[in-house]
Amino acid sequence: MRETWKRKEYSTWDEAFRGLAPTIRQESVRVAAYTRELYIKACEKSFGKDNQAYPGRVRTIYTDLAYKCGLYHQLGKALVPPEYQIYQKDFTEEERAVYEKYTADGRALITALQEKGQLRKEKRGSLLSEMTSDSIPWMMLREAAAQHRERFDGKGFPEGLSGNDISPIAQIVGLARKLDKLCATVKSEAPFDEALEKLYASEGEFSPELIKILKKCQDQCREVYEKYIHYTRTIPKTIPLVIKRENRPLGLSYRPAVSRAERTVDAAEAIPWFSGVSKDAGDKETLQETETFLEQAELTVQVSEYLLYEAADMVLRLSNCRLKAETVILSLPMGFYKEKSQLRLLSKVIEEEKIQKRRLFLTITEDFYRKASKGTKDNVFMYLRNDWNIVLDDCNILDADMEEYKKAGFRYIRPAAALNNIKEAADTISILRQQDLVFLGKGCDSEDILRWQIENGMEMCTGTYTGMLMNEDEFIRDRLVKEQ
Repeated sequence: MRETWKRKEYSTWDEAFRGLAPTIRQESVRVAAYTRELYIKACEKSFGKDNQAYPGRVRTIYTDLAYKCGLYHQLGKALVPPEYQIYQKDFTEEERAVYEKYTADGRALITALQEKGQLRKEKRGSLLSEMTSDSIPWMMLREAAAQHRERFDGKGFPEGLSGNDISPIAQIVGLARKLDKLCATVKSEAPFDEALEKLYASEGEFSPELIKILKKCQDQCREVYEKYIHYTRTIPKTIPLVIKRENRPLGLSYRPAVSRAERTVDAAEAIPWFSGVSKDAGDKETLQETETFLEQAELTVQVSEYLLYEAADMVLRLSNCRLKAETVILSLPMGFYKEKSQLRLLSKVIEEEKIQKRRLFLTITEDFYRKASKGTKDNVFMYLRNDWNIVLDDCNILDADMEEYKKAGFRYIRPAAALNNIKEAADTISILRQQDLVFLGKGCDSEDILRWQIENGMEMCTGTYTGMLMNEDEFIRDRLVKEQ
């Protein structure tokens, strides 16, 4: 523990509550609100009426008291330094013991505060005779603090109590706490619904009767969640600007892009697909197979706009889900760059979706850029001057005039897949990286190629080896599972 921290003595409930870390105080307020809703329904269903060890704990006259039980259930954490108030997975055995002691400390602190309050009332000449040490209100507060981490199956702490050996109010507070914890930490776009699913599927931790009570008041608990959503780490569900119908004729598939640092997935490569668009339509067509048709049919602008919004939706969802992969690398029809007005479209997408433009990379092939007209190149210059991340894709760095590309403003280069594992390419990449060029990898179809790209400093490497193609929902679910 820090030597500068000293264990405090508290004279009032408010003073003790302020001794909790801000995060713990916010959590306690939410747990208190959940506790109240569960308690009201528990009274209706006569929960705990047969518990002879803790009689009279669930009665409507104690509804406000139940709220306080939730509010003060972890008051014992005020007796330890802030760094021990929030459980960490890397706690040592000794640190974990310090943390878990907050339940016993909470009961002792609550007892002391009750007695101090009683003495103050006696000195004022207003002794409340019913406030004795064995009064139900007093005991409910103590029981909630001491037992809310016990489990119905006996696998909790501090005493390993089970079943009806656990006070009904402690069981209710424990369930409220677990509901809040799941809502506040689960990585999902629908945290409350997933929290309910986990609790309904759990076995042993809570009384089956209490789980039924939760099912009966889940709408009221949802209102609590909605009220406090801005004070938790929950993830709001994204409302997309693009309606992704199952039978739509085009869309995006996503492949994980592996970073050279720890091989984490830091980006998603967005690959357009089409269905029944070109004259020789197959089940699924690639952008290359469809691009000429789009230009002839004068659909390039409309298709590009759709793909941009779908990719921007994905950027927003990745960010909302707090995934490490916050960047999308999008390939658009090359005809996109022929239209000067497209810069306004890009700005519109950013403004409407409220995303950071640095999270959206666009690609342009070296072959298209090299053969492009002056007007098209001027359009590309305009994008680059406005800080858009344009990747010069499929670049033959061994024969290309890299000085020209640097002068144009290109910073991101993705070498042609045919250059993988070529020594001359590795040497050239090493030289160009010293000139502040950033390299992205493609064509990672084996462990050898991925290792070669990472060793040569390429970032956001993609290919069949980095992951299979997935739709948007599959990609997000996959990342959520792997980053839990």
